[in-house]
Amino acid sequence: MLVISMGRLGMREFDVASDADLVFVIPDQDMPEQLFWTRVAEQMISIITAYTGDGMMFAVDTRLRPNGRSGAMVQSESAYKTYFANAAEAWEGITYMKTRTAAGDIDHGTRFLNELQKVDWRRYGQSGRSRRQLLQMRLRLEKELGGDNPLKAGRGGYYDIDFALMYLRLKGAGIFFKVLNTPARIDVVEQMGHLERPDADFLRDAAAFYRAVDHALRVSTGHAEGAIPAGGAALENLNDLVRRWTPDHLHDQPLDIELAQIQARTREFFDRLFHI
Repeated sequence: MLVISMGRLGMREFDVASDADLVFVIPDQDMPEQLFWTRVAEQMISIITAYTGDGMMFAVDTRLRPNGRSGAMVQSESAYKTYFANAAEAWEGITYMKTRTAAGDIDHGTRFLNELQKVDWRRYGQSGRSRRQLLQMRLRLEKELGGDNPLKAGRGGYYDIDFALMYLRLKGAGIFFKVLNTPARIDVVEQMGHLERPDADFLRDAAAFYRAVDHALRVSTGHAEGAIPAGGAALENLNDLVRRWTPDHLHDQPLDIELAQIQARTREFFDRLFHI
């Protein structure tokens, strides 16, 4: 059985209070043992999420499997490929662009994810649908979540960078990224010739800044927060943490001013890329 990690865990950008997005896949020839592997997956989740005297390891979310909660916990490789070739929504296909094999036969899992992402590229990249659909998805997230989570989903937030990189990847070629963290994705897209050096340098800085602020909020509060504090000791503590984890040129100004400028420039890049 392959255990596929997605989202922050898949990108090796896991953080304090992050959920582990996992799905479970078996080769077609193992489908007669589907019930057995389902029990294995359920037991694995039970162990990872169990509350102990020291707390729990982390929360697990398995809803990103084909057909969500209504789909089987463990599905075959062919079932995944068929679903993404014919039935998956655009957001589902794009989500699977940020995956890696966390357990099982790693080489086999890497080949499987490569094949799955080729299905994504043929459906969205080659057809030219990716720009319009990604733009619609991004703006919907901004409308629905931007108020509660401005750092990630708000105007000029981290999602602007994430969606831009997904678009440039689909636009360029159906290549499989073996390294998925954000700086590495920026490097690959730049090397493909789809980012000018000034834009690539800015995106690296912006991504580092957003991650530092997000991590500092999680460390200082114990959970993910949507916005920086308005002032006082909480803001001072946050600023001190961010200064430790970012280059000097990213904290020449107070944190709130630096953030506002980065958000404005991030949205300018996003608008230019998506022809808004």
